[in-house]
Amino acid sequence: MASERMTDVFRGLDAPLRAFLAQQTRSLDDAEDLVQEIFLRLWRMGAPSEIRSFKAFAFKMACNLVKDRSRRTYTRMMRQAVPAGDVQLSDMGEGEPSSVVQSMQMIGIVAQTLAKLRPSTREAFLLYRLEAWSHARIAAQMGISVSMVEKHVSQATAALRNAGVEYSEG
Repeated sequence: MASERMTDVFRGLDAPLRAFLAQQTRSLDDAEDLVQEIFLRLWRMGAPSEIRSFKAFAFKMACNLVKDRSRRTYTRMMRQAVPAGDVQLSDMGEGEPSSVVQSMQMIGIVAQTLAKLRPSTREAFLLYRLEAWSHARIAAQMGISVSMVEKHVSQATAALRNAGVEYSEG
């Protein structure tokens, strides 16, 4: 009997949870993965009598999973992140002419790489790295989730690294 109850709960919650998580993550694939994770956890729990509303419980679980996912993404991104200020450029006011030329070339590579990014990715990266805004502030400014800001910054950082921009490890 509990199995039938759980099946009914799953059928009733599938579409609303999927829509909610798609809005929160801005990704249908991520929403699908999280819905499956929620249903798996609920299934493993069985049908405890302490849960008065499976819908409320499932949505609370969804919120917690989104927060956990965001924290993991942020932690991973911060381990890989390198501030734009750490880009190794020699002092352009002094030194060998070849150093000045190399610095100018590196600035050109950075500018070209940033110009190739999607406007939203470039904006998030510049606000984070140059203006030192928090992810939450950027998310509010741009009208996107904190997770999306993290993805934008990570994509921009990866693009710069792929373009050969060297960072000092600070």
